[in-house]
Amino acid sequence: MKQIGLMFTSFVLVAAVSLATYNDSLNGAQTAAPEAEGIALNLTATGDLPGMSKLKLQRSGQNVSGGSFQMTVLPQNADATSTERGELIGTVSGGTLTLTAEGTLASASGVQVTIQSGTKEFTAVTAGSGTISITASAENPSQLNGTLVLNF
Repeated sequence: MKQIGLMFTSFVLVAAVSLATYNDSLNGAQTAAPEAEGIALNLTATGDLPGMSKLKLQRSGQNVSGGSFQMTVLPQNADATSTERGELIGTVSGGTLTLTAEGTLASASGVQVTIQSGTKEFTAVTAGSGTISITASAENPSQLNGTLVLNF
């Protein structure tokens, strides 16, 4: 009986700390002329957490050295009258960049996101992680496409 109690307690603890995984497709563009050590992106997400994201990447050469992440999550099939579900806010801590000869973003891979807080439906979110990968379109290099995977 003691073993059954321990197994049940273990199951409850695992269930209490289980993270959900959210997968999105991204598209968007770099926002302005590149700065010497930073890149700003506006991205639209579709998938598990549809919405709009602002991603600011600080860089040291071709490496992401920091930055910020802010995502406004919208309802599925949102229209102009939809109200946001909430925001997810975090920092960026790593990844690898490839830049064009003009200094604009050609790709960003393995960009590490740490979720620190949320609002509205996501108020209870105080920690999480994620990865972003983005590549410029071959036909239209100003158009970025990629993926976002969040766990919280």
